[in-house]
Parts: sequence; structure tokens; C-alpha cells
Amino acid sequence: MKITTNNMIKNYPDLRIHTKENSTPPAVSNDGHSFDAVIIKSNPRQIEEHTFAKSVSRQLSSEVNATASAEKIERLQNQVSQHTYQVDAYAIASRMLLI
Repeated sequence: MKITTNNMIKNYPDLRIHTKENSTPPAVSNDGHSFDAVIIKSNPRQIEEHTFAKSVSRQLSSEVNATASAEKIERLQNQVSQHTYQVDAYAIASRMLLI
């Protein structure tokens, strides 16, 4: 197998580094050479959906992590110990379905 340098990619010392300040690289440089350019943009709708989902997630997380008051816990303990506590199936279903 013969390896030659004829097919090696040339170094381009005049290539410019593209930063946020000059974010859109020109497809054709001033010296007439043509280069490929990759431009990545976000879809505004995807950003909106992502921020909405994040805010709903944060709100639900805070509701789930909220603790019940000591009075409510004591009242429930008394009802359970006296066998007077009744399960509200509608309330459980609505919390499960986030209604």
C-alpha cells in the first residue's frame, strides 16, 4: 500500500473563527473561496413549549412537595383511629388526573 500526500487537505491559515459576535459566517469569503456553513437556529414554538412544560413541572412539583398542616394530619389520624374516615374516590381520581 502506497501512501502519498497528494490527496491531503490543505491548511487554510486565512480561515476566520466565527463567534457569537459574528455569528453568521459568509458562504463566500472575500478572496472568492467558497466554504460550507452550518447555521443552527431554534424554532420559537419549541422554545415556548419547553418553557411552558418547565413552568408546569415546577408548579406541580411545588404542589406535590407541599406538606399538610399539623391540624389536618391530626384530624385524619383521629378519624382513622375512630373508624370514621371515608375515602373520597372522586377527590383521588381528580388529583390523579390533575383536574
